[in-house]
Amino acid sequence: MKRDIERDIMPEIIERYSTRYFNSEPVPEKDINDILLAATLAPSAYNEQPWRFFVASTEEDRQMIMEYMTPSNIEWAKEAPVLIVVAGALYETHNGLFNYWGAFDSGCAWGYLSLEAARKGYVTHCMGGFDRFDLKREFNIGDNHELYGIIALGKPSDSEAVLNEKPGGRRRMSEIMLKRAKKE
Repeated sequence: MKRDIERDIMPEIIERYSTRYFNSEPVPEKDINDILLAATLAPSAYNEQPWRFFVASTEEDRQMIMEYMTPSNIEWAKEAPVLIVVAGALYETHNGLFNYWGAFDSGCAWGYLSLEAARKGYVTHCMGGFDRFDLKREFNIGDNHELYGIIALGKPSDSEAVLNEKPGGRRRMSEIMLKRAKKE
């Protein structure tokens, strides 16, 4: 899906989009591992690398994760062959203090994951509609981690719907650039 951007930017950034239509073809374990490796190379405060990923590529694991998702997100994710739960550590390992940057860093890792997936010809869709508390109990991860999102990963569907799917519009640079307030 070519976007109307006339800049010298990585093609994966320009082409990446969050589909709602997946084909159920399995993703090879090597590709999953490469995509996760890219995520682990994201920068993080104090090199804490607070992110953790729970990968569900078997039908049993995917069904278990979908039990905690909202119905609308299940509709988007039900055909995706891989679901990945993104978690992040809340406390730093080097000093035990609250990791203010943990969510920010985990989000950066998700970004790296999505770009490597796009480079390999996959699409992703990250969802926030799920029961965080019960899913945390399912994984028995305790109080040091928070769950941030569930990523659906796979190849895009060949259906007519995906051909008509339009990537979301992007804000103009003038809308996202913050400026210092003028003193009076």
